[in-house]
Amino acid sequence: METLLLIGPENGDLQKLRSLLLKRGFQVRAGQAGDLERLCQKEGSFALGLVEAPQSERLQGLVQQVRRNSSCKELPLIALIHPGQIRELGITSGLEDFLILPAEPEGVEARIRFVLGRLNHLVPGAGKRFGALEINVDRYEVLLNKEPLELTYKEFELLKFLATHPGRVFSRDQLLNQVWGYNFIGGTRTVDVHVRRLRAKLGPKYAALIDTVRNVGYKFLEEI
Repeated sequence: METLLLIGPENGDLQKLRSLLLKRGFQVRAGQAGDLERLCQKEGSFALGLVEAPQSERLQGLVQQVRRNSSCKELPLIALIHPGQIRELGITSGLEDFLILPAEPEGVEARIRFVLGRLNHLVPGAGKRFGALEINVDRYEVLLNKEPLELTYKEFELLKFLATHPGRVFSRDQLLNQVWGYNFIGGTRTVDVHVRRLRAKLGPKYAALIDTVRNVGYKFLEEI
C-alpha cells in the first residue's frame, strides 16, 4: 500500500485525517516542513504528499519549502487549503490537486485515490514501458530496444518526471522548478537544451514522445 506524507501544523485539519487514512489501509507519516529531512532519511520514498498551510501563512511558501528538500522536489502534492488561500492557487505551481477546508474525510480519501490512479507514477522497484522504451527507477537506467541509453543525471530526471505525468502539459518554469529546483539560477533555456538532447538520444521514433505544446511547454505522450 502507498505511503502518504502529511505536512502541516500539529493541530491542523490534515493531522486529524491520519487515523482515518490508517484505517483505510494507507501507510501514513506526518510532520512539519522542518521535519522533512529527518522523515525522508528515516522512511524513504512516498507516493503522495498532502500539505496544509496555516491560515496565517502563504501556501506558496510552504510548497516552495517542501520542494527545496531534495527528497521531495518531485513528490506529487495535494493541498488542503483554507478559503482565504484560494487566490494563491494561480501562483502556486507544483500541485496535483487541492481540497478546500473543511473537507469530509471520505472526500479526501476519494481525491487521494483519484490522484494516485491518475498519476500512474513510477515507484521504486517498478519500471515504465513505452513500446521498446523502458525506464527503470532503481537502476537509474533507460533501455531502448533493450540497449541502455547514456543519459546524464538531469536528462534522466527530466525524462522520468515527464513520463511520470503522461498527457499533462508543463511549462518550462514548472519543469525547471521540478527537476532543477527553486534555487537553480539558470534560465528556462536549460529545459529546451535538455529536451533537445533527450530527443536526439531517443531517436526519431521515440523523440516524438516528448511533445512541444506551442507557447506553453512540453508534455509526454502515452503512445506514439
